[in-house]
Amino acid sequence: MADVFFLDANVLLDYLEKRNQEVMDVVAQLLLFQRKSKIIVATSVFNVVELIDTEFQIRFIGECINERMSGDEILSKLNRDKGMYKEIADTNKEKIATKINDFIVKNQIEILSLSFDESGRHEELYKLIYEKTLRPQDALIVATALANNATYFLSNDKELLDAIGKLLIAFNLRNKEQRETFRDNVLKAI
Repeated sequence: MADVFFLDANVLLDYLEKRNQEVMDVVAQLLLFQRKSKIIVATSVFNVVELIDTEFQIRFIGECINERMSGDEILSKLNRDKGMYKEIADTNKEKIATKINDFIVKNQIEILSLSFDESGRHEELYKLIYEKTLRPQDALIVATALANNATYFLSNDKELLDAIGKLLIAFNLRNKEQRETFRDNVLKAI
């Protein structure tokens, strides 16, 4: 079975939004290995939801900036102006859906989910939330990676990675030392 490289939403956003060239290079290399069927690149359905939300927020804030709003006005509009929120959502929904879907389909990224059966996954979630003090969304993401036997967990969220400790083999791709360790010890071995 091929190794599963689980990408957190912030890594996917670094790639999609061209936010960090070093992270983009690592993701591009992973996607190349994926196309050659050497590895499996995956994320969770929860990360896809986060991508949709963040892509929308980027567009919403962009519209507010185009209207020359201050930071306080933007935050106020984001939290209270349901009419503007809906208008921008309606205008951008198809673009966001196409962008994310095209990226996932084109690169054959597996979307993993979490099933709740007699296996006691809810117990794992309790531990992640109460013992590791993860936020609910992060607990679902980590539980999904664990349940689907992810080999590597790649994120840029230092707090999340510190909290999960030894549960997964994890790397912070924005951290130069960890990124180089990942390249030297994992990518070069593929």
